[in-house]
Amino acid sequence: MTDSLQVDNPYKHSQLAQQFESVSDLRRAEIEFKAAIQAADALPLAEYKQHFQSNLAQEHIVKQAAENFDSAPPRIGSLEQIAQAYHELIALPFLTRLQLAGFYARHEALPEAKEACDEAFRVGLDALVDDDKSIQAMYKRAEELQRHLIEILGPEDVEKIFLKNFDKLDVNKDGFVDEAELRRAQLDITISAETQQVVRYLLHNYLAVEKASNDEFGLEIRGITKADVHKYEGNASARWKRVKKKK
Repeated sequence: MTDSLQVDNPYKHSQLAQQFESVSDLRRAEIEFKAAIQAADALPLAEYKQHFQSNLAQEHIVKQAAENFDSAPPRIGSLEQIAQAYHELIALPFLTRLQLAGFYARHEALPEAKEACDEAFRVGLDALVDDDKSIQAMYKRAEELQRHLIEILGPEDVEKIFLKNFDKLDVNKDGFVDEAELRRAQLDITISAETQQVVRYLLHNYLAVEKASNDEFGLEIRGITKADVHKYEGNASARWKRVKKKK
């Protein structure tokens, strides 16, 4: 690996981002989290991977251990520590995007959180880290975050999917899809995965969607109508706050 290669340090930007977030300077924190992603993407990962797989790291450990045999204890980590460091380095394009998603989620900028999370999965992880337990644990956390965000925000075209499946969801044909019918739909294996996302989304936001259009006499308690979903989705862009610039 070329020692003289100059690269931007993603960890530096990540640390700065956390410092800015800790003092509620969210705009500068966002900038640094994004800079960490750019720095991670610019790393010569193929070269790092080749270096690790060529056993140069292991040879370095043996050499330094021999040099220190009759003097001070070796100042280097174990093979496991070296492997962990390389794995994290190679996974940085995924991990930095996940970090940005977590930042957005903490501050209720949920559409941005989902976008960053989706981008992390598009980038993915190298097969080299498949057996790394800590990296895989982060991957599972990312899957959980993505699932929760989908449940809260819903997939794209919620209204279109709901209208297409309305007759199937409205089991008793009363013009409403109530909570019991949505829960029943969750157990229906004939309903597509895309529609199941909409079902979970509607259950998560059930009370808010049910009263969205004020199309019932008295209390809004009979269930969700087509008008409810239309009105609720029409206001979707205004529901979630974005990261605000510090005044």
